[in-house]
This record gives sequence, C-alpha cells and structure tokens, in this order.
Amino acid sequence: MKQQIILKLKELTKHKHIEIVLKGDKAIWSALHLVKKKLLIPEEGGWMSYEKYPGKLGIDSEKVNCVDAVIDLEDLKQKVKDADVFLYQNPGGYHAEQPMKEIYQICQENDCLVILDVSGAMGTELCDGDYADVMLSSFGRWKLIDAKAGGFISCKDETVFNEIKDTFEVLDDDEKLANINEKIDDLPNRIKFLTETRNKVLNDLKEFNIVNKTHLGFVVIVSFNDDSEKEKITTYCNQNNLEYTECPRYIRINKKAISIEIKRISTK
Repeated sequence: MKQQIILKLKELTKHKHIEIVLKGDKAIWSALHLVKKKLLIPEEGGWMSYEKYPGKLGIDSEKVNCVDAVIDLEDLKQKVKDADVFLYQNPGGYHAEQPMKEIYQICQENDCLVILDVSGAMGTELCDGDYADVMLSSFGRWKLIDAKAGGFISCKDETVFNEIKDTFEVLDDDEKLANINEKIDDLPNRIKFLTETRNKVLNDLKEFNIVNKTHLGFVVIVSFNDDSEKEKITTYCNQNNLEYTECPRYIRINKKAISIEIKRISTK
C-alpha cells in the first residue's frame, strides 16, 4: 500500500525521493534540520509551526514581507542573502497564489534551499516540484487530502533526502495508509467540489472586498471596514452553514477580515 501511495505522490510532486510521515508537522520538523544559517518564512499566510519550531530547534529565523499573503520578491531578494532555507506555503494561507518560479530562481541564485508546503495545493498546478528542493504536506483534517492522519516529505535531490531521513517519523499503520490512498484517488472530486463551492461564495459576496478573489484557493478572505460589514459577512456564513475564522491571523492574513473556511466542508 505504501509503495502505491509513494508512486502517486511522485506523479503529483515530480519528486523522486518521498517518505510518508506521521503528520505534516513532523515533515516540517524534519525539513528544518536542513537549516544551518538562517530560515526565512513569510510574514503571513504560513502555518503555525513556521513560527513555533525555529525557537525549539535553536534556529535563527526572519520573516519576508508579503502583500495580502503573496511573497514580496524585492524583500526576499534582500533577506535571502543571509539565509540558507526559505519555507513557505502555496497558496499562501490557502488563498494567495505565490510566484513560485521567481521565488525558486531568487533562492537558487543565493544558494538557498526552498521548502514548499503544498497542503493546500495537492492535485493543482501550484504543486510543482520543479520549483522546490523539498516539498511537504499534511493529510490531516480539512486538508485537500483529508485523511485525518499522516503527511509526506519529498526531495528533488537524493543527497538532501539522505541528510534528513534519519529524522523522519514514518507512518506504517495499514488502516491509515489505506485511507490516505483512497483520499488521494478522490482528490480531483474534492478539488472540483471545493472550487465550485468557493465560486458560489465569491459570487454571493461580490459586493464586498474579497482578497485574492482571482487566485486559486480553498478559503475566501473578505475584508471589512466596520462592524456593520463584518456582521453582514458573518450572517451570510451562518445562514449558509459556512465555518469562518476572524483575522488578523498568521495562517491566513494579517488584516481585519473574515476567512470563510471552504476547505472545512466535507465532500461526503
């Protein structure tokens, strides 16, 4: 079963060297062992572990500026000179398409490895291993591969893979692996369902200020200016049984907004 999954992940990621781990956070933990000098992370649109783990591992880290969770390339060009690893998510905060080709080129020119979190990109054009040295994803609750357990880490280069493989906490549970395999097979259907649902929400709320509305994403970020606008947005969510969170929030966007969590909707 595991080899079946790995073969499917190789096709999805374009990476040859892959391991299935206990969860996405374990993949991040392993990947951060590649940092020798300094880690760069985005100032918004990341994942909680990006901020938490460097301190636990004794890693120096710095945040790269963003515009509505999209990486600011000019700021990256300056900060990458002092760093050797850049960890970011595509789409940022599940709503911001990243310029991954340009990011990878900038990092390559400065001998900086790129770790790309594709938890919100699996099965889409934003999951492209050509533009990352390391890729990782969670298969946990509310992710695109919603198996409620497990994750993966992959590397383009075998040398990089071998450098960190001793840190992997490997998933060997047959029942969980079978579920992951099933969820990977269902990925196109889940993406189609979530995209159609998101498009309906975008249309319903077109009179509001929607952030990155033309980007590929699996949440809808609606900014508001006052409590009246905020109430209209949350009332819509409640009437349509849509879960939402309030921003500013590092894992979405650092401004006043409501994040409508489309990705939390079950396809079954």
